[in-house]
Amino acid sequence: MGLGGHPAEIEVHILGGSKSESEKPKKSTRKPKKDTKSNKISTKKESNQEKKPKKEIKSKKDDTPISVEKDPEIEKTVGKILNNLINATGLEADVYVREQMEEGSIVFELEGKDSGLLIGRRGETLSSLEYLVRLMASKTLDKRANIMIDVEDYRLRRKEKLENIAVKTAEKVSKTGKRITLEPMSPADRRIVHMALAELANVSTQSRGEGLHRKVVINPVDD
Repeated sequence: MGLGGHPAEIEVHILGGSKSESEKPKKSTRKPKKDTKSNKISTKKESNQEKKPKKEIKSKKDDTPISVEKDPEIEKTVGKILNNLINATGLEADVYVREQMEEGSIVFELEGKDSGLLIGRRGETLSSLEYLVRLMASKTLDKRANIMIDVEDYRLRRKEKLENIAVKTAEKVSKTGKRITLEPMSPADRRIVHMALAELANVSTQSRGEGLHRKVVINPVDD
């Protein structure tokens, strides 16, 4: 994820096979890092938000209920994985769990001296970290781990910025009658733009391109 690396050994075993003495993982001869930080996980209260009553929410797409109850098992497992990854990189960052869930996902927030390094260019490192942790947790628990990872409200600031860009661009498209293509974005960022303009009647949005070059196109809609 662009955070540096260390030598490692990878072992491959046949599923169902038994390990012989020679196949057992070797003990590392490297000395442990000094002053390795042991991060504690705590719940972060959001003072600016009122506590919402717990109720079942349905998604707009398929009316599937979205959970508003935190899963203690997921919370504990993801917390351990995050702390292990942070300690392994030698970075200093604390892990918090927000009180409120976001779209049915438990939100983990990282704060600390080195937390900015976990964001990366346009949030690419943060997105990679979230994907990796979600994959590891789902594999460990043998069930889907719906989580989000944020760094000092970066995702919130990014969302507000993208929404402003989307609205201003839509206004320009509506006035000129010409479509505008935005810069390449991640799937999460494209979704924010689509959602921000979904209720506007004078413009429509679509995604074009492949992979990392996929962009959002804002088109004018004729009356």
